[in-house]
Amino acid sequence: MRPAWTQQAQRTLVYVANAFARVPTSFFLALAALHANYWITKIVHHVVLCVLQFLLIVNAPAPWVGVAKQYSSRTRELSFTKPSDWLFAYYRVYRFRGRVDVVVAHYKEDLGWLGAYLDKIDHLYLYCKDQESCQKGLPTDHRGATLLVQQLPNEGREANTYLHHIIHHYDDLAPRTVFTMASLNGNWMRKLSFLFSLTETGQPNKHCYSPEFFETVRHFQFDPKPTVATSLGDGYDNRAQGSVIQLAAQRPLGKWMHAYFARDLFEGHCRYGDGQHGAIFSATRDMIRRYPLRLYDDLLRCNQGADSMEAGYFMERVWRFMFLHDNIGSNNDD
Repeated sequence: MRPAWTQQAQRTLVYVANAFARVPTSFFLALAALHANYWITKIVHHVVLCVLQFLLIVNAPAPWVGVAKQYSSRTRELSFTKPSDWLFAYYRVYRFRGRVDVVVAHYKEDLGWLGAYLDKIDHLYLYCKDQESCQKGLPTDHRGATLLVQQLPNEGREANTYLHHIIHHYDDLAPRTVFTMASLNGNWMRKLSFLFSLTETGQPNKHCYSPEFFETVRHFQFDPKPTVATSLGDGYDNRAQGSVIQLAAQRPLGKWMHAYFARDLFEGHCRYGDGQHGAIFSATRDMIRRYPLRLYDDLLRCNQGADSMEAGYFMERVWRFMFLHDNIGSNNDD
């Protein structure tokens, strides 16, 4: 004869099983979809990472390893997004009926992806850093967008382009401007950030993180030994690029931030905007002009003179914080 506690456990299991049997199947499907929504992109990244590690172990040909490394980087960016983010972003694009200025920092990337959004762009400022590839893939039908093309020296990162635009249009900025890199082909997190930035009307959403997260970001800097810059943009050959990152005069990021902004932009522990990529964002005329022109001049000077600069990586991490209203302090008088 079974002990009483065994019989009780069996009755409990039967009760639980019957309870679950009465739950509609759609409920479990919804739970599975919710679980997949948070994990599927992370799983994709880890699968690609395993493939890369396997190729390295078997000493696969360099071109294969190069492709695997590229997709490992791209799926890593993808892992920060969820399928539901994409559904929401495309819904916002579908609903968006206005036009906005767009600044594109371009090197050799194919611009065909812009075709789907030209009817939502008022002025398209295309800043090219490779004359032969300028306007590569850009549709001939601009669908009402006014195209303005300017050649810039191939120096700095995208921050160099953004700062150039802000300085030269400080007095005639559009009500809202979207700043983006041209490297959106196959870069999913970048494309998602562009979709959110393009349709960012009204007061942008704030997203907050733990103080521990920002403590890590404040200490961001590159290794003092020569570090070769890499890029996820098409048109780049990272193996042949050989561009060593020029270190900033003030570092790490926390010290650099105080040197230029005279404050800690991370003290509120929040950033603005739904897109997660720091170098793709939108800003209103009011946001930009709350800072004096001299600050943008100073920032541009520290983003000039080399192909890839640590200051540009610093800017990528502060754009979405410097324009948050709470972070615009009294040091911004002319």
